[in-house]
Amino acid sequence: MGRDARDGVPVAHLRRRRLFLLPVGFVPALCACGAQHRLPEPPRSALSAAEQSIAAAGPLQRLNRSDAEQAEMLRRVATRIASASDPICRAYLDQGCRFRIALQRAPEVNAFATDADLVGVTSGMLQVVRSDAELAAVVAHEFGHHLARHLERAGTRTQLGALAGALLGAYLGGGQLAETGAQLGGGAARLVYSQEEEREADYLAAFMVNRAGYDLDEAGRIWLRLAQAAGGRQQPQLLSTHPTGPQRLAAWQQTVAEIRAAGPAAMPRRA
Repeated sequence: MGRDARDGVPVAHLRRRRLFLLPVGFVPALCACGAQHRLPEPPRSALSAAEQSIAAAGPLQRLNRSDAEQAEMLRRVATRIASASDPICRAYLDQGCRFRIALQRAPEVNAFATDADLVGVTSGMLQVVRSDAELAAVVAHEFGHHLARHLERAGTRTQLGALAGALLGAYLGGGQLAETGAQLGGGAARLVYSQEEEREADYLAAFMVNRAGYDLDEAGRIWLRLAQAAGGRQQPQLLSTHPTGPQRLAAWQQTVAEIRAAGPAAMPRRA
């Protein structure tokens, strides 16, 4: 998710931002073939209903969560998603869900997948989500980019420049965040995905959220909130290359119907 961070914030500021790194493991390099799926195509009536829901939602509100609350929320949700989605990860990666999770101290509403194993979420995003279920959809979406092998298909753009900051790290599921004193730097790059790839990541995310036992309707409200943000003066970076708010919300709802028809062990449908 996301366009060039430097469009809205000077790189010099980004260099000073702190990251909290919550490693889940390691994912090896993958081939560039990528999985393809039968993605939902919402009818016009569903898009109209989604548009009405977004219009009725009102302005976006931010919550004032502390740094500690944000780190714990992200750790809790990412651990649950990774553990419950193991069967899906094994079907796509031939191993369990093993990703590093990073909390980036930045005001932008954003999340991203990069490198072979990294998923990042900004503190701005953690001020927007209203529940664990909504954050689960965000984290699972980024996992979906890894599962669908989008990172090797997408072109790279350097978005963070030479990003350096203090890292606080711990394995998900245990212990307090321990300061490592390490620095992440040297031209970190994020990937820019096509709208089709973003739709595919949303599709895969719904199945992972379902496996983790979150309420799918509640989780889907994140797309409403991000559409609210897009209608404001500052559009979130992650929306610049994504389907529109009504498209995402309606497609999510259609995927939810598919999952409920298939049962709790539902798996994504490949094309």
